[in-house]
Amino acid sequence: MSLNKSPLRDVTQEDIDTYNRDGVVCLRNVLHQDWIDALLPIARDVIVDKKDVGLLPTLPGRYMARCIPEYRKMVFEGPIAEAAGKVLQSKEIRFYFDEFFAKPPQSDAKTLWHCDRMAFPVEGKMVPSLWIPLTPIVEENSLEVLAGTQHDDVPYWLFSPNARKMIKPDDRVPHPDIERRRSEEGLRFLRWQMDLGDMLVVHPWALHYSAGNPTDDWRVAISQRVFGDDIRFAPRPDCLNLAGVSFDEMLDGEKPEGDLFPLIWSQDGRKDDDSRYPRGFATRWPKREMGGINEYDTFKKMKIKEAAGELSKREVVTAD
Repeated sequence: MSLNKSPLRDVTQEDIDTYNRDGVVCLRNVLHQDWIDALLPIARDVIVDKKDVGLLPTLPGRYMARCIPEYRKMVFEGPIAEAAGKVLQSKEIRFYFDEFFAKPPQSDAKTLWHCDRMAFPVEGKMVPSLWIPLTPIVEENSLEVLAGTQHDDVPYWLFSPNARKMIKPDDRVPHPDIERRRSEEGLRFLRWQMDLGDMLVVHPWALHYSAGNPTDDWRVAISQRVFGDDIRFAPRPDCLNLAGVSFDEMLDGEKPEGDLFPLIWSQDGRKDDDSRYPRGFATRWPKREMGGINEYDTFKKMKIKEAAGELSKREVVTAD
């Protein structure tokens, strides 16, 4: 089995320039097919069959590296971190978390236009999504990015689980309705046909979207989230939680380090092994049915509430 530890095709200056210009780059031929063969069957077990492999039943699409040996191996021994570090021109890359993104066959479920910036309890720009398809991608089910929007310094309101329990602050604006702007002159909408082994690097400020899945197979991808050199803690109550780390431990202005943020690549060859990275979770729960991977319906409901001005009302807001 050929599980490559460095990208099969090295990152080029053109790749770096494309990322800086567009807020996204498609890196071709990063992973050997053997990585896909190792990861995809487990993804189908979790996503399609809802098999319990130890993941959180309420978040079965996240934290795979804590429970699934193949995904853990990908984080600590795969080529993803090196590719990301070279695109970002970061001296170090630390692991944050991983997650699944999936759409069933012949699905019209849309991922709304958004950026990831305000989801994370950090400041800085080096926290990209490393989006890796495990099934072939056609343009119709590809991630889509509005080129250049990584330059827009706008703190959009994101529908994270914590944010759904809050009143939207007045200084946090809704994500724009990009679909209405498709015919606008000068805008560049980027999407790709991707082969297995390719990878997108998506800037956290770049607006992105995904239409449905018109194919006869599941569209399955994983996203690794990593930290580069400029990332510092800046926790807010609307951010995503990270299992095992409370906001109390995220000291404003400090660099994320420690066992839950292992160094997985550096320019000078330093890196951590997986011996201190958590296996499983701090709590236990009775056996229960695994939930769904993604929350397309919830986000759609929240967008309707947002348009109606209900997220700013001084009352408890829920997604249902």
